[in-house]
Amino acid sequence: MGHAGGVDGREHDRARRAVFGWLGGAILHETNNVLTVMAGVRQLARAGVPMSDRIGTMIDQQLAKMETLVGWIRRLAPEDAAGDAAARTAGAVAETVERVTELAWRGRGVRFERQVDPGAPPPADPEAAALVLLCLLLPVDPVRSGGNGAVRLVVEKQGDGLAFELRVAPAPVIRADDPDHARARALIAAAGGVLVAAEAAAESRWRVEFGAVRPHL
Repeated sequence: MGHAGGVDGREHDRARRAVFGWLGGAILHETNNVLTVMAGVRQLARAGVPMSDRIGTMIDQQLAKMETLVGWIRRLAPEDAAGDAAARTAGAVAETVERVTELAWRGRGVRFERQVDPGAPPPADPEAAALVLLCLLLPVDPVRSGGNGAVRLVVEKQGDGLAFELRVAPAPVIRADDPDHARARALIAAAGGVLVAAEAAAESRWRVEFGAVRPHL
């Protein structure tokens, strides 16, 4: 099945599987927390011990965390965003990338900053844009920076199109044959975009440029 802008859905599927692979640890962690709370409540109930309001608060907190996790992950799915114009803007793509990255890198002390040009047009394929950026970003090892890593995502108007630029410091070591970056490049090419990469001693940059937005058919 084709996606917005006529992109072959197979490239989306490959990129999506890669992203969900990186999110596996976060998903298991939050799921385990919910199950732990449920197991504790079950033990109290079987023992006839009255449950305090604090237990209810703990349950509510864990359910809210899980709901947030699922919500940001589901936002990548085209069927969830299709009827939501707010989810299809360049700013929404940037926010999705930030939130999903925070979920994957929770507790690793990486600072994330996003800067969105208010004049940036909506991407022709928001899911492809988000998947591309995540496939470029998630393989980076934030632990290597000793907890002082930083990511900056800049979104700006590029002629009649749109550009996303990722700046990662310190410069990560990425293999030339990294499979996730290969998936990102394939999806960029399928979506009619261009990838420009540069690396310096202080940071690495990946700039993804997409042409003029095509109307949705």
